[in-house]
Amino acid sequence: MNQNKKKTGFIKTYPITFLLIISNLFIYIIQEVSGDSSNPVDLVKMGARYDIYVASGDWWRFITPNFLHIGFTHLLLNLAGLWIFGMLVEKDFSKSKYLLIYFFCGISSNVFSYSSGSWFGFTCGPVGAGASGAIFGLLGAYASYLIVNKNVLGKQGKDSLISIGAIIFINVIYGAAASGVDHIAHISGIICGLAIGWLLSPAKQLVILPNEMFENSILVNVKRNNLSLIFIVSFVFLIIITFMAYNQRTQDIAEFSRFCI
Repeated sequence: MNQNKKKTGFIKTYPITFLLIISNLFIYIIQEVSGDSSNPVDLVKMGARYDIYVASGDWWRFITPNFLHIGFTHLLLNLAGLWIFGMLVEKDFSKSKYLLIYFFCGISSNVFSYSSGSWFGFTCGPVGAGASGAIFGLLGAYASYLIVNKNVLGKQGKDSLISIGAIIFINVIYGAAASGVDHIAHISGIICGLAIGWLLSPAKQLVILPNEMFENSILVNVKRNNLSLIFIVSFVFLIIITFMAYNQRTQDIAEFSRFCI
């Protein structure tokens, strides 16, 4: 009975995280039933990002890869990250902001990965799939939340920020040593998460209830008036550079498309 209440509580408290997890699981089952989730050909048929198709007009391949996974281990690792960081973001941001962060970072990480293909000599581009960019975006957004509210959250917030830094460091080191990892998608996911998280993060203020001590204090949202103009300008500049790289990448693929299968 208590276990059922706990499950119901999770679904009611974190409905967006629950729906995203179920959606990824459901689509993975479809992948396995209709083919092989580890087969590049089957992945492309299901909507994975393949640069030559993106250059031909399949812009929706910036969206669909966020729900596809390359094998069960890939799925399991991403769902674990979604479970942990999804709950944190859903708790401290509004549900609409959570969805905006998730899809913005997921789509942007695919756009960045596509745009950077020519820099690394990818003629046709590798097959891209996975929710990693979106999940790293959640990680970055939560880091921004901790930074914005560092004075209120105190040692707990500082420790959480250090833990996030350690997670990012481990992933960068692992990514550098592992093959088949979309480093650009992961890094750009974090950067986009930090950016949009900074813009959307609620600012908290500690309020002590009347005639009570700190154990009965609460955190309330307050209006933010300190959005950094330099930060916003830098982000816009990054978008412009990405757009230029995107166009160059599309031209390169058109030129060398005869070498792609």
